[in-house]
Amino acid sequence: MAIKYLDAKRLKLVFIGGGKWVTKHEELLNELNVYPVPDGDTGSNMSMTLNSMINDLEEKTDEKIKMPQLIDVVEEAVLMGARGNSGTILSQVITGFLRGIGEKVKLLPKDVAEALVSAKETAYNAVSEPIEGTMLTVIRKISEKATECAEKFEDLVAFLKEIVEAGKTAVDETPEMLPKLKEAGVVDAGGKGLFFFFEGFYKVTTELNLLAELQKAQVKENEFDKTIANIDHDPESIHFQYCTEFIILNGNFDTNEYKKRVLELGDSAVFAQTSKKFKTHIHTNHPGKAMEIALEYGPLEKMKVENMKLQHDNLQIFSEKDEAKIFANKKIDKTKSAFIILADSENLKDEFLKLGADVVILGGQSKNPSVQEILNAIEKTEKENVYILPNNKNVITTAKMAAEKSKKTVVVLSTKTMLDGYYFLKNKDTDIDEVKEAASRNYSVEITKAVRDTKVEDLSIEKDDFIGLVNGKIKYAKKSLKETADAILDDLITKNTITAVIVSGNEKDETSQKSIEDKLAALKTTIINGNQENYYYYLYIENKDPNMPEIAILTDSVSDLTNEDIEGLPIKVVPLKIDINGELYKDGVEISKSEFWHKMLNNDAKIKTSQPSPQDFLNAYNKLFEKGYKKIISIHPSSKLSGTIQAAKVGRSLANRENDIELIDSLGASLLQGFLVLGAAGKSVRGESFTEIINWINNFRTKGKLLMIIPDLKYLEKGGRIGKASSTIAGALNMKPILTVNQGEVTVEKKVLGERNAQKYIEKYIERESKKQSIVLMSGWGGTPTELENVVRIYSEVENNPKINPLILNREIGAVIGAHAGPVYGVFIFPRLS
Repeated sequence: MAIKYLDAKRLKLVFIGGGKWVTKHEELLNELNVYPVPDGDTGSNMSMTLNSMINDLEEKTDEKIKMPQLIDVVEEAVLMGARGNSGTILSQVITGFLRGIGEKVKLLPKDVAEALVSAKETAYNAVSEPIEGTMLTVIRKISEKATECAEKFEDLVAFLKEIVEAGKTAVDETPEMLPKLKEAGVVDAGGKGLFFFFEGFYKVTTELNLLAELQKAQVKENEFDKTIANIDHDPESIHFQYCTEFIILNGNFDTNEYKKRVLELGDSAVFAQTSKKFKTHIHTNHPGKAMEIALEYGPLEKMKVENMKLQHDNLQIFSEKDEAKIFANKKIDKTKSAFIILADSENLKDEFLKLGADVVILGGQSKNPSVQEILNAIEKTEKENVYILPNNKNVITTAKMAAEKSKKTVVVLSTKTMLDGYYFLKNKDTDIDEVKEAASRNYSVEITKAVRDTKVEDLSIEKDDFIGLVNGKIKYAKKSLKETADAILDDLITKNTITAVIVSGNEKDETSQKSIEDKLAALKTTIINGNQENYYYYLYIENKDPNMPEIAILTDSVSDLTNEDIEGLPIKVVPLKIDINGELYKDGVEISKSEFWHKMLNNDAKIKTSQPSPQDFLNAYNKLFEKGYKKIISIHPSSKLSGTIQAAKVGRSLANRENDIELIDSLGASLLQGFLVLGAAGKSVRGESFTEIINWINNFRTKGKLLMIIPDLKYLEKGGRIGKASSTIAGALNMKPILTVNQGEVTVEKKVLGERNAQKYIEKYIERESKKQSIVLMSGWGGTPTELENVVRIYSEVENNPKINPLILNREIGAVIGAHAGPVYGVFIFPRLS
């Protein structure tokens, strides 16, 4: 039957037919994985993306559908439902096609050709580095054939046949364009999926009963999922604890006998059968026994066991088609940035929440989250800045699409394995660029079993060989799990290796586990029972920078150093705590300086500060030693101003490495302390010895000078630093004290009448000191724009002096000094370093 055009009603049918034709071939596409690993998910990602479109077309439209409505429904569905790289590119093909329709209401062959050219252009533009031999090539070849023959055909069916044949040829040619496909003996899975999509178009126009047949198969699957969703999972009514699901890769056996045996183990059973597979859902206290029975009838896949009693507090039960589950952390911190991470097992989800993830998406291979699900996870956090850790190369593009659609500031960190994300999450308080650089030295290892024979570069692999992937690439193939793990660790553990992580899967064995732990015994090793499927082990091997200095400098937030100051230097800052109206914040981490001043000056808040705990210091010391530093110099504010150094002393004793940690009282605070920290770090980088750096600090710490003006003495009075009478008299006479720090104590340097006279005193002091020697000058302020203007004025009066070397200017002073002094400004002076 000839068809002259596609209107909205017909286009809806061919879209549904194309989508269902891809779904029919889902498993075939999954098996076309380049790597012989048991987690191919191209078919699943394309199928689930298209099912979003099919569901919306069937639920949101009727037979009276018009083209604008169809375009809106389909474009939104494929964008929000896109999963994985293949699903994301497919969504862009469809989006481009729809945009190519424009205002047309009926599509002739030439109009379809124009839409396919738009589909090709949109798909290529969506990929930062287009690679031929992929689904991009297939849509390009299809669009070229469509353009070539559009004028030759009036019959749309004959036209579709031509472009489908072009698509098949393009798929068959992909191994010639991508050597890794040829090496593996497969065609490109995404390209094949795209071919099936357009083949479905053609088949719907030629096989009138096709949609009905595809619908029957879909109904069985939907009924299975709906039945599971309707089962009561309330813990009060649970008699059998484990929700167990699996698929037997065989559809030809005595199913009645099988059902009878399995039903003796539990209740809430649901079964579904195709010609090649038999699917089971059951609640039981013996999931292992259920699977042992099933194994008598055929191999198993997609095994899933969930403890319903443990999960009740925060887990929703989903049907298998609603793969991703979202968990928000109940113990979130007050930092401005949220971390959202993907986990592929319940145990890893729990581990990520313990590490401080704000939100965890439980997904993984063949369960990749859609754009909509990632957006839902973003909305679970109230923070406006969000980092996403996809932990899977097939989720990165989807996450980026979600980031573009979100109204928040979202950054996708391109983590490709579970332990890539673990490393970023563990170091989430460290500068992201620093973590990226450190991660580039590390190895993320995944050990699994080959599902077919293949060759990868020079490595010949046979089915059931154990294979090791290092940073996503297959590098090892051995006959036993222990052999594989041993070979990997023998090669990758070096003198620069500092820590390791072991995550064991649900098929680990004691022999290999012991061998791995023995080989890592000399390192600080974290062991996690991940219970992940498909992968026997995830390993993470952290290496130090071979050129890093041996000595680290630890300080605290009283130093008023910023991330920019310490970038590239071996400095770690431990935050003090600020109590604002009874709510605790980590200084500089959970509250910025400007936020502190706003709360203090505008909200008349009650503010107290407290030093870090000994545990905070112990954690900081241990982390620096873990990174490979051999010695630590710990520099803190004057003991007469703060108890911080005493807490550090207790932390040092708990570390049991007192000979490797030197505590130093800076005899100052703020940038007086910060200057010593920067100087010591510079000496460490230049390779000076532990003793030399300590001697320099002890010699230099008495040579700095702080001169500080406090415009309003009421805050000192509030804190009990001066009496009410003194404050009243000083205010009446417009008396401005200039404060300094002498031998660790705050003292009055000079009392003058009027604020400008106080500024002039500082300017003259700087000029006088510069006549004796060259000096380093730093300036700081806190409070209002007036304090900033005043400190800028002081510097402007002396900036042309050639013997003055500015180091840090106009630094905003933080909460630790501000809480006691109120608005403040001043200068810090040191003799210039040789």
